[in-house]
Parts: sequence; C-alpha cells; structure tokens
Amino acid sequence: MKSELSEVVTTSREKLILSAGYLFGEKGYDGVSVRDIANAANVNSALIGYYFRGKEGLLTEVYTRHCEPLKRERIRLLTDHTEGGTPPCLEGILKAFIGPSVQAGQGAAEGRSFSRLRAILSAENCILLEKLVAQNFDESNRAFIDALTVCLPALSKEDVYWRFHFLLGAIYYTATGPHRIRALSDGKCDPSCPEDTTEQLINFAAAGFRAEPIRRQTHCQATLDRKRPHARTSNTKTRKKP
Repeated sequence: MKSELSEVVTTSREKLILSAGYLFGEKGYDGVSVRDIANAANVNSALIGYYFRGKEGLLTEVYTRHCEPLKRERIRLLTDHTEGGTPPCLEGILKAFIGPSVQAGQGAAEGRSFSRLRAILSAENCILLEKLVAQNFDESNRAFIDALTVCLPALSKEDVYWRFHFLLGAIYYTATGPHRIRALSDGKCDPSCPEDTTEQLINFAAAGFRAEPIRRQTHCQATLDRKRPHARTSNTKTRKKP
C-alpha cells in the first residue's frame, strides 16, 4: 500500500512539473494560475502548495530541472578540456560553454519551450528571473570566468567579466530569436543547425575576448574620480594679512 501511494505521489508531482513547464513556456509566469496548472495536470491544486509551497516554488523546480543537465554538460566539457594534459585554449573553453547551450535551445521541444520561458520572464518578471539565474548559474559561470582569466593573462578580471557578459547576451538572443538571422539574410543563414551556430558563435566570441584591453580610464571611472573628495595639501605657508 505504501509503495502504491508513493508511486501516485511521484506521478502527481511530475504531472505538475510537466504541465507547469509547458504552460509557463506558452503563457508566461503571470499568465498562468495555480488552478490552470492543476487542471492541466488533472490533480488537486492543493498539491502545488504541498510539493512546492506555491507557484513560484513550482517555477523554481521547472527552471532548475532544465538547468541541471546544461550545467553538468558544460562543467564536464570544461573539465575534459582543462585537464586533458595540454594547455587549455580559448576556443576549447568557449566550445564547452556555448555548445551545450545551443544544443539545448535548438534541440528537443522542451528545450525550445524553456528558451521561450526565459524570454517571457525577462520581459514580465525580470527580478524573479535574475534570482533564478543567480541560483542556477553563478557558480558554474565563475568556473568558466576563472578558466578564461587564466587563458587570457593580458586581460584584467574586469575585462573578462565584461566580455563574458556580452557572450551571455549573444547566446541568449541566439536561443530566443533564431528566426531573425534567417529573415535578415533572406534565408542564406540557417540557424536550425546547432553545429553551424556553435561554430559561428565561437569564432565571434573568440575575436571579442582576444581584443585589446581598454588601457585608458573609462568614462564612468573618470566621473567617479571627479566626484570623490580629495584631500588637498599645500606646501606653501599660510600668509597672514597685515
């Protein structure tokens, strides 16, 4: 009896996760109610509170479930490349990071649905998305940033952070709007091939990472320096008025 109940509970939980993933990807987080998810899963809506403590907890589970395989594959490829006995190269590090992302976004229907979900969340609930991204990706992203910093000694850590930030933007837009390149190129560029897309992204990102670092003081730094109070010293003696 206990095993039968456990099987039913597991099935109900899985139904909720699958239904929520589909509905969130189609209608966004704000456009879906707890009742919508429960009806789609054909279970009691109270189970959402029981398993996930509410809709946000369910979204967190959906998001994490999609992220875990991507993170594991990235780290596996990075480890294979950096511990392979030869010095790591920039393209190898980038391939370990970009390849799994493109495969996930252009592969199975679940991956495409997850890309839509991320795009919708960024538009309607960016604070929640930022929290989910930080929880799921900050640790693994820092592993790649550290590897890039070692591989590119001419760059400061700040330079690597900026260029990694731009890399994330390129990957994100490629995953959420692949149709744009097809329309812009009148069909000459086909984004449906993950291998070709990955190769183009690697070449693009590698050129950006190899660009000369900015040696001058940035505009924002200069502005901050002007606003920062400076201690003024003078070697001249104060003259007394006669």
